[in-house]
Amino acid sequence: MTARNSSLRAAFTQIELLVVIAIIGALIGLLLPAVQKVRAAAALTQCRNNLKQIALAAANYESAHQCLPPGLNVSRNSRDPNSQFNFPPPWAGPYTGCLAYLLPYIEQDAAYQQLYSFDPGLFKLSSTSPAWAYGYGPWDFKDPSVPPSQWNGTGKGYPKAANTLIKSYLCPADPGTRAGAVIDGITLNTTDPVAYGVYFDWVYNAPGYGAELGRSNYLGVGGAFGVVQPGNPYPGDAAWVPYTGIYYDNSQTKVTDITDGTSFTLAFGEYLGAIHNNGSREFELSWMGAGWCLTKFGLKPIYGPEKNDYTNAMFQSKHTSGIVNFAFADGSVHGISTGVAFKVYIYLSGMHDGQVVNPADY
Repeated sequence: MTARNSSLRAAFTQIELLVVIAIIGALIGLLLPAVQKVRAAAALTQCRNNLKQIALAAANYESAHQCLPPGLNVSRNSRDPNSQFNFPPPWAGPYTGCLAYLLPYIEQDAAYQQLYSFDPGLFKLSSTSPAWAYGYGPWDFKDPSVPPSQWNGTGKGYPKAANTLIKSYLCPADPGTRAGAVIDGITLNTTDPVAYGVYFDWVYNAPGYGAELGRSNYLGVGGAFGVVQPGNPYPGDAAWVPYTGIYYDNSQTKVTDITDGTSFTLAFGEYLGAIHNNGSREFELSWMGAGWCLTKFGLKPIYGPEKNDYTNAMFQSKHTSGIVNFAFADGSVHGISTGVAFKVYIYLSGMHDGQVVNPADY
């Protein structure tokens, strides 16, 4: 008589499978917020490290040059061969931003040398060099592949080192929303005959003319309204005279000029070019033209139909903690709540207003 081993094949019933799937789904639901929290914390830390590197690079620049870099180079002598698409002198260019001056101090000397070899005048305040994104043809209106609706006088011959991707100039919390235009220079005009206000020099986000430009999420802090010049015809602007910041057009700020103290004065902050509540984005920012931004519009979003949206002249972040990171002039980095008292924010942004703010206030 032969004995046989018999075995039964185990299997899940449909109900058991559904229970297992439900348990896995519940675990994922519990884990997902934790993972997102870790990612948000990592992005916040990386952003602060970026700002610290930038602030320390500025300090090293100051040691080498006896002043901090200009917020934006706007030479009175700049001449643009393509002037029909640009401001006339003395606002014609070259629009080199402070982050470009810091390249040798953040281990990006190769990019700096390429830019300097292309045109040394890009880094000289009194140069005749044109706007870096406009002055070197051939121009987009001579390119049959560019539709007239996107003509902006942009030059395809711009220095290609400006396309360099620099991770320390990028905040990982930026959602990556694309904008139709890329800023190549932010300037504040307070001189006649051009109207007073903030001006964005920009190029279309088009292949060959702006799409490839290296981006940035950081700008220098220019105080409430930059430097309010004598003769400014708007009486309200006089209120901002005491609150000049470290970085503004053609600034050459020395550490000794920061009489409020480097530990109490904002130097660099986060910027997104206005990502609105509906998800749209007005601008992206190139590091080559990453100059400076003012603070008179506050950090709290108070614009738009519901008074809860941003303008393109505000520092802004997408950190889930509801703060905007800033580097102070001493190299320290702090997150400032968007709900900070307006006067505290203004006092922090001015470098010699005589108002020293306790860190507990922000």
